Parts: sequence; C-alpha cells; structure tokens
Amino acid sequence: MGWFHTRGPSSRPAVSVLAEADGEPAGSGVLLPGRHLLTCAHVVNSALGRPDPLTSDHPGPVTVRVRIIAPGVTVEREAELTAWIPPRTDDGGLGGYEWNGDLAVLRVTGALPPAFQPPPWHPMVKEQRVRAWHGSGEPGVFADAEVTNCDGRFGYFDGGVRSLDIEESYSGGPLWTNDESAVVGLVTAKLDIRGGPVRRAWGIPWQRVRRELDDRGLAHLAAGPEDGVRDHPAYWELVTLLDGPLPAVDGWARCGRAVARQCGLGHRADGAPSAEEFARLLLTHERALPALVEAARRTAHELADQLLSVAGRHGLARLLSPHEYKRLVEHIDALPAPAAARVPAAVRAALPLAALPAALFNGGGSHAALVEHLETLHGDIASAPYGGVAVPRLLRAVEYVAAACSRAGGGDTALRQWCDRVAERLGVSETALLDRRRDAADWARKWRLNPPRVLVELRALPSREDGAERYRMRLWCDDGSGPQPVSEQDQRPRTSGEVAREILAVVGPLRRADDSVLPVVELVVDRDSLELPLDDWEDPDQPLPRVLGAEYPVVVNCPELRERGGDGILSDWRERWRRLDSEEPLHIDDEAAESPRALYGLLMERRFAGRANIVASGQRRSAAVQTCLAAGVPVVLWDRGDKPGSPALGHFTDPRGHLPEQVRIYRAMALQRPLTCPGRPVLAWADPALLPPDGAGRPVPEEEPEELVVGGTLSHMATDGPSLVVIEETPSRLRPTWVRLGLESRSLPTEAESLDEPPPPGATGPPSDDVWSDGSADERVVDPWLSVDPEPPPPDTGGPPPDTGGPPPNAGRPLPVLELADPTDSDPEDFAW
Repeated sequence: MGWFHTRGPSSRPAVSVLAEADGEPAGSGVLLPGRHLLTCAHVVNSALGRPDPLTSDHPGPVTVRVRIIAPGVTVEREAELTAWIPPRTDDGGLGGYEWNGDLAVLRVTGALPPAFQPPPWHPMVKEQRVRAWHGSGEPGVFADAEVTNCDGRFGYFDGGVRSLDIEESYSGGPLWTNDESAVVGLVTAKLDIRGGPVRRAWGIPWQRVRRELDDRGLAHLAAGPEDGVRDHPAYWELVTLLDGPLPAVDGWARCGRAVARQCGLGHRADGAPSAEEFARLLLTHERALPALVEAARRTAHELADQLLSVAGRHGLARLLSPHEYKRLVEHIDALPAPAAARVPAAVRAALPLAALPAALFNGGGSHAALVEHLETLHGDIASAPYGGVAVPRLLRAVEYVAAACSRAGGGDTALRQWCDRVAERLGVSETALLDRRRDAADWARKWRLNPPRVLVELRALPSREDGAERYRMRLWCDDGSGPQPVSEQDQRPRTSGEVAREILAVVGPLRRADDSVLPVVELVVDRDSLELPLDDWEDPDQPLPRVLGAEYPVVVNCPELRERGGDGILSDWRERWRRLDSEEPLHIDDEAAESPRALYGLLMERRFAGRANIVASGQRRSAAVQTCLAAGVPVVLWDRGDKPGSPALGHFTDPRGHLPEQVRIYRAMALQRPLTCPGRPVLAWADPALLPPDGAGRPVPEEEPEELVVGGTLSHMATDGPSLVVIEETPSRLRPTWVRLGLESRSLPTEAESLDEPPPPGATGPPSDDVWSDGSADERVVDPWLSVDPEPPPPDTGGPPPDTGGPPPNAGRPLPVLELADPTDSDPEDFAW
C-alpha cells in the first residue's frame, strides 16, 4: 500500500444472479464498465438449472436475470452472456479442489442509474483482510476472512471464528479489502475438509481475472485507473517537478495531507508521498492537481505556476479543486429563486460563443452538471489582458451570475469572493478579473430592457407518402446578449409536434421568475414561409395541448425581404421603428393593394409609419405583406384565415410593447371561443436592435445552380425610385427586362440583338459595351431575386451615369420583385413587371 490510499468502506453495488427456476440467488457478481457484469461460469450454469455446474459446454446465446442493489436504489434487468470462460482442469487445475477459467461476462440490457458505478480493483496479496457478501445482496450477510496464500492463480482465505461461513451463494461475488478500498478477486469455491477446524475457501485473484479477460480480447473491461500512467506525456514532467525540495520543512508531507483531505483519501501518518506516486495521483484523480496547486500556492508560488503550465499544455484534469467545486455548486444551488432564474441568461451572456445545451440548466435543483461543463472551457474568450493568465470562462460566467443576482435576492457577494480566491490560485491578475466584473455589471444593467426570445428557423421538406409534413430546424436563444445556439444544430427531419416539443423545452428555462413578461418565440423564415402556422402547433405527448401560440407570443421575422432593399431600406426600417409609437399605423385594404403603384405610393407617402395592418384579401394580402416588409415596415399584422374582413385585427390597439402579448391572448381566446374569435392573426416583428443570426431566414441555394437564370448585379439606383430586373418570358426565350417601380418598363438586348451595336432609337437600356447574361429557351426562373451587371441610365438623361471615381449608391444590392395583386382581378397593364 502506498502513501495515499482510499479510506472508508465502499458503497459498491451488490449484484445478485438469480436462478431461472425460482428467482432465488444462484450466486453473486461484480459490476464492470459499460453495463457489464463479471461472475463465475458455474454461477451462470446454476442459474440456468444445468445439472453439472462445472460443465464447460457453452450454454449458447442465453440471458439470466440479475438484481443490482445500491444504497437507495434496486433494479432488476436481463443480462445476456457475452463471454464464456469455462472451468478448466486440463491446464494446471487440480479438479476437485482447484480449476482454472470459470469466468463469465454478462451485459445488462437497458441503462443503469448513475449510482451504479464499477468498483476499483487491486491485486490480491497475502495477509489482506477481505470481505465477501451473500448473493442476496443483503448488507448484513457478509463473511470476513484473511488471505493466507496467493500465487497469482489461486487465492486462499480463511474465515474468522466469529464470522459467517462462506457458502454456495457467495460464488462469483467480489472479495473486498478496506485496506485498499478495492476488489481483489472473486469468490469461487469452499473447501470442505471433514474434521478440519479451519473454514477455508478459495477465489480467483484479480491478477488471473485480468489475464483471462486479456486472452479473450476484453482487456478494456479490466483496465485500472493507473494503467498506462507511466506512458502519459505529462508523467515525467510531473515527476521532475515533484522531485525537488519545497521551502517548508515538511512541504511535501503537508501538501500530500492537504490533497488527501480534499480528495477524500487516506494517507500514512509518517513520511511523504514519493514523486512517482504523487504524479500517478495527479493523472488519475481529476481534481488532485488543482488541490495540489491550492496547497502549494502560498509557499511555492513558482511550483504552482509550473503545475498549471503542465496542466494547460496537456489538457489535464479539472479546473477546480474539490473544495472549490463543492463551494461553487453550494453557492449557486443556494441562490434564491429569483436569482437562480437568471443563471441561464447570465451564463449565455458571458459565453456567447459556447454551445450550452438546455439540459445543463435543467439539473433538477443542482447546478453541478453546469459547473462541470464550464470547467472544460479553458481560457477566456479574448486573450489575457496585460499578459499573464487568461481569465477562465468559468470565472467569467460566475461573475455574470453574480451581477445578475445582485438585485434579485442576493448571493452575489459570496460568488465574487469565490472568484477572487480561485483567480488568486490560478495566477489571474486582479486587473483582468475586474475587467470581466465590469463587463458583467454593464450587461446586467441592460439585461432587463427586452424580454428573452427563442429564435426558430424552419425549412419545410418534401411531403412523404403518408402526407405528414417534415421540417429541418435550427434553434437559438437570446436572453439579452444576442442569439446563441442552444445546442448542436442537427438537421434531422422533425414533425410539427417534435418542433413544438423542442421549442417548449428551450423556452421554459428562459422565463424570469420575477418578471411577468413572457419570452417571445421568433420564427425566422424566408418570404415563402411567412404564413407557416407555428403558433398552432402543439406537443402531442403532453396531457395539456401545449399550443405554442397560446402559451407564448409567437412572431415572424423575414430578414431576406428587408436586406434586399439595401442601405436605403435598412435606414427606413430603423427610422420607422423609432417612430413606431408616434406614427399612426398604415391601413392596407383591397383598394390600397389594388396595384403596385398604389401600394408603393402609400408606403412613400407614409415613409416612416412603423406598423401596417393588412386587411386585403387573397393574393393581394400576401403580396402586400411582402411589399411592406421589403419597404422596411418593422411591424406588420394580418390575418391568414379565410374569413372576410380579417376579424382578428380589430382587437389589437395597444402600443408596440404589448402587441405580441395581445396577439397571444387572442390566440388563447380562439381556442376557447372559435366562433366569436375566428381570426388567425400573424404578427411580423423586427426590432433593429435585436438582429437574427447571420444567414437565418435566407433562401437555401439550389443544389443545381446551373438551372438559375441570373441577370447580373444591380449597380445603380435613381433618386426617384428603385430599379429592378425581372425575366420576361417570351415565346422564344426568357428576356431580361428593366423595371422602374411605378414608372415604366424597358427591354434589354437579346442574343439576336448585337450588344456591339447601339441601342435602337428611343431605347434607354444599358450601354452597348456592357455584357448581359440570360437563360436559354427552356430554362425556368427558380430564384426570384435577380440582378444585373450594367448600370441603368438615369431617367432624366437616358445616358449612363457620370463616372465619379467610386461605387454608385446601393452597389450590388438587388431589390425584391413582387406580384402585388392577383392579375385576374385588375388591369394587366398594372402588372407588366
């Protein structure tokens, strides 16, 4: 036994192998990694009811029933036989008294509770005090003995006078020694010598268990925590550091006692651990190295820095010592409910680039899993200021949690004091930590300005044969620090019910316990999915319907339409939002949406109106919605139902801060009273201060881009109206056409018309030295956003714009081409574009 050792009795799980006939224990077993169990082969034979327990014949693909018992939890499972090492008497075994082999590996079907962990193993040696348990798993039915002989193949142990006798059902169970707090072998057989005063049994030592498993290719099940430690690249670096003297007289003994105390280990009363043993402990116990740094920091500052340097280079262990880890979990778990509700927002704000699964914030009252995850994120987001050690991300997150808790019931002082102590141990400068503390305070001041939101990007997939719709989804959450991915953005298809279930799982933890404002669910889509009925979807596996639009405000956002308009539209968007409370909403009915000229005129007349209520019907409604969004109107409200007059829109008269909640309430009322609330309102909501993630809601490029018909890049916009390019379909080909919103249409040259010749009389198209690209006769336009390389001439001269030496306004920013009304309802001349 070395200087360090495990102390106290084990809480190892007991394993009972049950007889097939009556369910009584046929023997015992011991847990191995990966839901595997180890027992004796003759125990499996007995459980199966085979006449000769020592038969070597393979029983085939069989399963046995097992019972596994740990403090407070008991489970029964089926276990399938995965490795058969039969009893052998022909390779050195003596038959009646000794035999080799006699091992069986079983694998439990189904997951096991976390309390079931495999015990450590240690070689069997003479004079070890061991304990064996009856196969029933009852804690009081144990037998104590002493190893009297062990040659590595067989180990003999004699029971004490006052101990229970080892009987048949003890077979296959572990031989446990408190000296090493480990299993040293398996009970195999009892020696019954008539008239003998000694109660003797023998078992298979761990040394032979490992050899037998190695021979069957199962070495991974027998690997110990210290296996291969000497081959670790950091081993000899640590040995070299730990082999030198420390300033204090009993330096290494004092450090060893401190590490043992924190790690729950026992230690010898005299001497000090060797450098090799200390290095092995640092590489096998995940928190031993931080504990040693903590013990050495005050008296051996340079050694502490060197140990941290080795840990950083090799990615060793955890960041926190056992004491630091325990105190932090206790501090966060003890936060008052209002403060604890802010933990997810604070952590996400502190670590905007880290993927933080929602499960980390649903720990059932404990934040241990969250702390352990944050420990693995070594190094700050930015480089360490002023040189020195970077602030670990965990400390940054704790500072943000402290800032969030400062006005929500307290707890911030203890967290900041904890950060100070850990930063000192790690060698983090006080200035660097204070910078992070100021960042956290700035965030906390701004945090309350907007409700949290969950951003959802959905893309519909082709319908399957069963008619069920499937979607690909990406999720972000924004709790005051910008959109952050909730978890890995997998692209597996989902039904509408699965989409609703995942959104509800994410939005729940975002609710602030001290705030009546609900989180907002923001659907970020392209223009073809503006009326996707996400608000109607529900989780089908819940006892309550859990309809998204009734539980939370659901809005839509279409950045694609806005961004196509370039800087001019984006400027209008921001100004419209700023005047949202002061400007009267636009009212767009069938008359206003009758033609593109009429709607364009209304949008330009009310250049800074921030809200549009659309009551137009049919295709005019859809076109009007898209046109308003493309013109930068940030709040657009319409009814996607088929009832005339848009019956829902008359209910919403509150100012902007209450509109999403008003729409949610109406949706809830519609579930209760569908006859009096027949509307299906849709609210487009785009706050310029709350941008969606880059790329979200944009059309996905087609897999075969060669089928696209592209007219070039728009490079000029006249001051009196935007210019567009569309593809005009003719009997012989698709023809690019210049369009002026509300003005006129001019055709571009076709392949039959030489681009080297001047344009025909009266034409005001692009200069003849420009090159145009268009499609062949059988190509179809699949992307409505088209652009052109050449510059359209200004309307007042008909010639090209003067060369100013710089890019023209809105260079390279295409504008949307929209059908504003149903052509069958109006004059075709109004829809020439």
